[in-house]
Amino acid sequence: MENFLGTGEVSGIKDTELTLTLSSVIELGNKLNSRKAFAKAQSTLVEAQKQVHTLDVLAEVTRRYIDVLAQQALIDAQKDAETLARYTYQAVTKRVDAGASPAFEQKRAEAALARSRLDVVTAQQTKQAMINSLAIMWGEKDPTFTDVEGDLFALQSSPSLTALFTTLLDSPNLEVYTQESRLQASQVRLTQAANQSDLSWTAGIRRMNGIDETAFVAGVSMPLFAGDRNLGEYEKQRAIQAQLEQQKESATQSLYHQLNMALMIRNNALLNVQTLQNSIIPPLVQALELVEQAYINGRFSYLEWVSTRQELLNAKQALIQSAKQAHQRGADIESLTAQPLVDTINTSFSRKAK
Repeated sequence: MENFLGTGEVSGIKDTELTLTLSSVIELGNKLNSRKAFAKAQSTLVEAQKQVHTLDVLAEVTRRYIDVLAQQALIDAQKDAETLARYTYQAVTKRVDAGASPAFEQKRAEAALARSRLDVVTAQQTKQAMINSLAIMWGEKDPTFTDVEGDLFALQSSPSLTALFTTLLDSPNLEVYTQESRLQASQVRLTQAANQSDLSWTAGIRRMNGIDETAFVAGVSMPLFAGDRNLGEYEKQRAIQAQLEQQKESATQSLYHQLNMALMIRNNALLNVQTLQNSIIPPLVQALELVEQAYINGRFSYLEWVSTRQELLNAKQALIQSAKQAHQRGADIESLTAQPLVDTINTSFSRKAK
């Protein structure tokens, strides 16, 4: 509405001009498709990020599960050591009572037995803490299980590094960077499309009371030099795109390094397990039996018996630690590649009365 409530000849509404128009914008530069592509790229990136998060959670659950399983094996080894310490104490006591050994050996055996009992209790408390850490992964603050089931020593050989590298290329860990690059490429195209000025049009009808006439009105407009005004933003988005490509390359190299290190540690752990099981622990078991009999017969000292017993316990603990290491690094590899390894553990829980 124009020319109303003025002064003089345009006072009141006798010379009022009333215009009714419709207007719209015709987008040029394929802006609509660019926005659709950007939204789709955002959705794909979020999905890839969810997959990476899921892999991280599953790997952490596996690692904590292995912690409990290994701790159970350690408790069994500590209980065996306690049983052996008790037997040693009884054997030493007999020799001391018979006057065949000095009294201080009995006291040392008594202290060793107490130490073995303490090791068992400490290991059990550690196991409960590990169970709590495992259960909290699914929101259970008061675990209803007291044990987990599985064969800690069920291990298979690792895949080759070349095969793992190939698998890594399709993993969500790299897919995230790919989708980030695609999202940024969509942003660049969207910014580039904004450089193209849109065409605005209007059309309508105008009533002119002063001359008592009616006429149609129409108009077309387009901003000038819009591309120049948006050039800085376009260059900024291009720079971000180049930076993301560099980050992807750096991330790929980092993931390759992590995969290589995890595989190396796992293979070393597998070698340790094999050597301990086949070449170290069996001779130590035989040596302990021989030293025990020699001590009872008075040919070896108490120190030699205890030293051999400790060597066997250390070897068993090293075996457990190596098997644990192999499984946990396997979990790392699975998290990086999003593919399972050959060896698996039946993840189940034993519910017992607390």
